[in-house]
Amino acid sequence: MGTLIKFELKKILSNRAGMVSCALVLAMLAALTVLDYTSSETRDFFTGEVVHGAEAQRSSQALQKTHAGQLTDERVVADAATLDRANQLGDQEPGLFELDNQQIIDTYGLEFWQQTRAVQEDDYYMEVVGTLDSASPRANSLRDGAKARIEGMLDHGFWGHFDYSDAEKAYWRSHADGISWPLTWGYAQGWHDVLQWKGFSGLAVIAICIALSGVFAGEYRDRTAAVVLPTRQGKRALPMAKVAASLIFTTAYWLLLAAIVIGARVVLYGADGWDLPLQVSQGLDVPYPLTIGQAVILSYALGYLMALGMSAFALLISSKVRSTMPVAAITMAFVFMGVLGLFLTPAAKVALLTPFTGLSYVYDYMVSYTAGPIVADLPTVLAFLYAAMLVALTPLAIRAFRKHQVA
Repeated sequence: MGTLIKFELKKILSNRAGMVSCALVLAMLAALTVLDYTSSETRDFFTGEVVHGAEAQRSSQALQKTHAGQLTDERVVADAATLDRANQLGDQEPGLFELDNQQIIDTYGLEFWQQTRAVQEDDYYMEVVGTLDSASPRANSLRDGAKARIEGMLDHGFWGHFDYSDAEKAYWRSHADGISWPLTWGYAQGWHDVLQWKGFSGLAVIAICIALSGVFAGEYRDRTAAVVLPTRQGKRALPMAKVAASLIFTTAYWLLLAAIVIGARVVLYGADGWDLPLQVSQGLDVPYPLTIGQAVILSYALGYLMALGMSAFALLISSKVRSTMPVAAITMAFVFMGVLGLFLTPAAKVALLTPFTGLSYVYDYMVSYTAGPIVADLPTVLAFLYAAMLVALTPLAIRAFRKHQVA
C-alpha cells in the first residue's frame, strides 16, 4: 500500500496544471503580503511626517503602544474625554475640517494637530469611544457599550435582511457573556492581517481541486483503467491509495500555505498580540470569547477541514468523468458562485457556506443558522458540512471508480 500511495503522490505532482495553480496561489498570497507591507503609508503621530513601508509599521506600532494596557472604566472615560476635547478644539477653529493634515500642521503646529486631527482619525479612539457611544446616553463602561453595540446589531438583523430569532439572540448573548472584562489593548497588526486575509486561502482550495482533478479521471483518459480495474489490487488497494495520496497532498499543501501566509506576516510585522482578545483585532462588536491566536488557529483548522471536504468533492467528480476539465470547472464554479451569491442578499447565507466567502466571515460576524430550537454559528455549520462531505463523498468516489465499466 505504501508503494502505491507514493506512486499516486507522484502522479498528483506530475499534474502540471495543478502544480502551476498551487504555485501561483502561494506566490500570489506571498506577493500580496509583501505588497501590503511595502505600500503601507501613515502619518507619524510623533513627528507629523508621512512615512512608508517598514517605517510606517514602526510608527503604527509605536502609536499602538501608547494605547496598550487594560481598558478599565476609568481609562475609557478619560479616552472619551480626549476625543471630546479634540472635537471641541476643532470646532473652535473655523474651516479646520476643510484642511488636510499637512495644512493643519503647517498652520497650527504639530502639537495642535496631535491634539485634534490625529486623535479624531486614530482607529483606537474611533473603536473605543464609538463603542461607548453605541449606548444612549454614552456608556461609562466599555462592556456596556459593547453590549449595546451587539444588541443594536441583533435588532437590526444580519445585513439588515436576516432577522435574528429569539433563540439566535440568546445564543449570541451567551457568547458575549463569555468575554473577560476589562479587555487588554495592544499591537497585533501581523495577526490582524492574517485574519483579514484568511478568506483568500479559499483560492488554495481551488488549486487543490485542480491538482486532484486527474486522480481518477486520468485513468479513464489514459485508458489505464482498462488494465488496472480488472485486477484485484485495482479494485481494492488502488482506489484507497489514490484517496490516501490525495488527502496527504491536501494536508501538506495546506500546511505549506499556512506557514507562508502566517510566517510572512510574523516576520514582517512581528509576533506581538497573539494573546490579545479577538475584539482588539476584529472589533468590539465581535462576541466570540477568543484570543487572536485562538481565532487564527481555529480559522486555519476550519480551512483545512474545508479543503479536505472539497478534495473529496473533487475526487467524486473525477471518478465520474473522463476529462480533468469538468473537475476544475465545477469546483471553481462552486467557489466563485459563493462570491457572487453575496450580491444576492436573499442567497447570502447559502453563499457563506462556500470556501472563499465562508472563511472570510468566520469569527468576524454574527452569522447563525437555526433548525427549530437548535442554533449554530457559521464556523460550526461549515465544520459539520465539510466533515460530512469528506466522510460521505470519499467512499462514493471509491465506489464509482470500482464500478467503472471498462471496454
